[in-house]
Order: sequence, then C-alpha cells, then structure tokens
Amino acid sequence: MKGLRDGKMILWLSAALAVFALALMVGENVPKSTASQEERRIAEVLSAMAGAGKVEVALFYAGEAERSYTGGPTGAVIVAEGAADMGVRLSLIRAARTLLGLAENAVDVFAMEAEP
Repeated sequence: MKGLRDGKMILWLSAALAVFALALMVGENVPKSTASQEERRIAEVLSAMAGAGKVEVALFYAGEAERSYTGGPTGAVIVAEGAADMGVRLSLIRAARTLLGLAENAVDVFAMEAEP
C-alpha cells in the first residue's frame, strides 16, 4: 500500500514540476516593458519627426545603480528605424539634446534592426 502512495506522490510531483516549467516558458514570451514614462514620452515625440519611424529611447542617470533620479538624465541612447539617414540622425540628436538638456556627446543614435 505504501508503494502505491509513493507512486502517486511521484506522479503529483511530476505534474507540479511540469506546470511550473510551462509557466516559466510562457512567462519568457511575455514582453516586459521596462521603459519609464519619460522614455516612452520622448520616444513618442521623436517618432513623430519626419523620417524617424519607430523609436526607442533609453535614458541614463548619474547614480543609476541606486536608481536615484534626483537630477536629470546624464545620457541617452536612441534607436530609430530612420537613423541610417544622416539628416534624420542629426535631427534626433538635436531634438534629444533640446528635450533633455544634454550635451551632444551624451546622446547616441543608432539605426534599428529591420524586423524579419
């Protein structure tokens, strides 16, 4: 009788483990938005510029490790569909500098990889 209960216990543990593994796999496919409200708003403004296309923005702050955002951002990385065009790239840099009050060398702009 005890052997039968041990067999059921193994079956239940296997089922629980399978459900846990499935939950982990499903969780990996859920996009996680870590962009701040400020990053999303700036991306929205920049994407409205002629030729920019889809835009993503990442802002960096002094004391990033502590998440102490007492001051403004100290740097920005912009990834845009239209950034391969030098005119669009320069416009994105200029707009980001104006919006964020950053020096020119604190803003980097890259072309977005084409989606398959």
